[in-house]
Amino acid sequence: MTDSINLKLNQQNNIKYFYNTRRFLVWTGFLGLLSVGIILLSIVPQINSTTNLYNEMLKENKRLAQLRVKVAQLDDASNSTILVNSDKINSTLPSKKPLLELLSGLNAIGNKTQVSFNDISLTPGEISTKSAESATTKKKKESNVAAKKYEVLDLDVTVTGKIQNINQFLKEVELLAPFTNVTAMTLNEKTSSNQDLSFSETVFEAKLTITTYFFNRAITATIDSSLPELTAAQQSVINGIQNFTYTTVEAQSEIRGGGLENLFPNVDSLPNVENL
Repeated sequence: MTDSINLKLNQQNNIKYFYNTRRFLVWTGFLGLLSVGIILLSIVPQINSTTNLYNEMLKENKRLAQLRVKVAQLDDASNSTILVNSDKINSTLPSKKPLLELLSGLNAIGNKTQVSFNDISLTPGEISTKSAESATTKKKKESNVAAKKYEVLDLDVTVTGKIQNINQFLKEVELLAPFTNVTAMTLNEKTSSNQDLSFSETVFEAKLTITTYFFNRAITATIDSSLPELTAAQQSVINGIQNFTYTTVEAQSEIRGGGLENLFPNVDSLPNVENL
C-alpha cells in the first residue's frame, strides 16, 4: 500500500518537474497545434472554393470552345443554303395561318390559267387562344403539338374553265407557297346549249378542297449548340421550292375604307371575318 502511494507521488512530482522545466516547450507545442488548427480551418474552405472555381472554369472553357466553333460556323454561314433561301423557306411553311397568302396566290394562279372562281368557303380550324384554355385543354393541346408539327387550313373552292385550264390550275396550286395540296376534287361538265363543242372547248366546273400548311411548333436552341446540317432529303426540298409561286401580301398599317380591288369578282360571298 505504501509503495503504491509513493509511486503516485513520484509520478506527480515527475509531471510537475517536467512542466516546470519544460513548460515553454509545452506551451510552444500547444500553440503550434492551435496554429495548425486555425490554419486548416481557414485554408480548407479556400481549397474547396478553389476546386469549385477550377471545375467551373473547365466548364466555361468547354463552352467557350463551343462558342468559338459556333462563331466560325456563323462566319461561314452567310452563303449557306439555309440563309440564302430563308425567305422562301419561311414562305413555304409560315408560322401563322396563311389565309391572305393563299387567297392572293389562288387569284394569281386563276388569272394565269384563265379559270373563274364561283365559290370560296373556309374551314378555319381551331381559333382559341392560349389565355382561354383550361389547364387540361392546354396539356392536351401541347401533347397534340408534340405529335403533330404542323397545322392545316382547308379552303373549298369552285372554279370553272376549260379542261386544260383546270388541269393547269391544279398543277400550279401544287406549286404554290405555302405548301398547298388539292386533297379532294369533283369535276362536272357544265350544261351548254351548244352541243357541237369539242372536248377541249367544253366548260367544266371543278369543286376542290385545297389544303395549305403552316408551322406551329416552338423552336428552341441554345447559344452554344451547333448549326444544323442539311440532310439529302432536306436539300432536295430546298431545291424543289425554287420553282414555287410566291406571293407578297402588303402589310396593312392603317385602317382602309372601301374602293379596294375585289380579287374574286365572280364569287357572290367570301368567308366572313368572324369565321377567321
